[in-house]
Amino acid sequence: MNLSVPKEALSQLLYLASTIVERRTTMPILANVKLTADNGKLAIAATDLEISLAGEVAATIKTPGSITIGGKVLYEIARELPGETVSLHAQKAQRLEIESGQSRFKINGISADEYPAVQGVTLRKKTAVDAQKLYEMFKKTAFCVSTDETRYNINGVYVEGSNPNAKGEKGQIRFVATDGHRLAMIDRPAEGLEIQDQVIIPRKGLQELMKVLENNDGVAYVDSYEGFFIVESGSVTMGVRLVDGQFPDYRQVIPLETTTTIEVPREELLAAVRRVSLVTTDKSRTIKFKLVAGNLVVSSQSPEHGEASESLVVNQTGNEVTIGFSAKYVQDLLVAMEESETVTLRLSGDLGAGVFTGSADDLYTCIVMPMRFE
Repeated sequence: MNLSVPKEALSQLLYLASTIVERRTTMPILANVKLTADNGKLAIAATDLEISLAGEVAATIKTPGSITIGGKVLYEIARELPGETVSLHAQKAQRLEIESGQSRFKINGISADEYPAVQGVTLRKKTAVDAQKLYEMFKKTAFCVSTDETRYNINGVYVEGSNPNAKGEKGQIRFVATDGHRLAMIDRPAEGLEIQDQVIIPRKGLQELMKVLENNDGVAYVDSYEGFFIVESGSVTMGVRLVDGQFPDYRQVIPLETTTTIEVPREELLAAVRRVSLVTTDKSRTIKFKLVAGNLVVSSQSPEHGEASESLVVNQTGNEVTIGFSAKYVQDLLVAMEESETVTLRLSGDLGAGVFTGSADDLYTCIVMPMRFE
């Protein structure tokens, strides 16, 4: 194998691949990426058997061939090379020579014949979607995904679709994530993103898919089959093995009745929560919301640091209420609602869940369970 390739394009593709490969694995070759040069392109493949990536970049091919090289070290080298073009030359002894400017590297590799088949990178049916819409739906739910590995069925974002109704109106796609203490739910018109099966996309896969979609302002293509959720964005295709489990009935935690409604400027509430939470402890990040006659008092106290409070003027309807929330959970959702000038909080008593929506997007809802406080 002998070729030259633009450094910037190579580095970007290796960045995506390097975050997938596993250094600690029972199969050492999974720490490598597979390089294949042919037909005027350098193809790069990576997999940890749960997430797979296949991408390509235009290259000047002198001699076709293939080899596998440690993914993280290859990315780090490519990123630091001085020139705008990189030359790659694989020898028969499974060593890769890398040249750029005055820099020279010789890196040990493994034969490409030993690399496992990369699954989940072929789209059976290309369904075009708005890449930024898909990215937004991931971003606005991913922060609520559970990190408790024993509850594998909530270790991802749940995706479900609805079909067009009898009037011919388009269905919707819904993303839901929860860790048992909070929930984020976002709906969008399907517009070609119809998914017949209900699927759960795992946490690590979400992060990798977001990297692939983030800088794509155009169209991406999706498919879901044979246990993989597959996204093609630009010259990169990524497949994520789905969680094999039943997502809990999230509708049970959505309050059916509301006794108090508060409308408050988002940035003012976010700033108040951040300031008040400075005196909370790591073990108890609880803050108190006390609503009295159109004033929301946000407060906290801890034996170690003392106490803090801040008052905000809000639009109130319904009963007065005093309720505790996790400061981190409230901050996370207020940051996620960054497009909204105001947020609406609906409550059903001192012990009911808090339902947050933003003024800019009534199809996006966050629910936070209350916390007890002294």
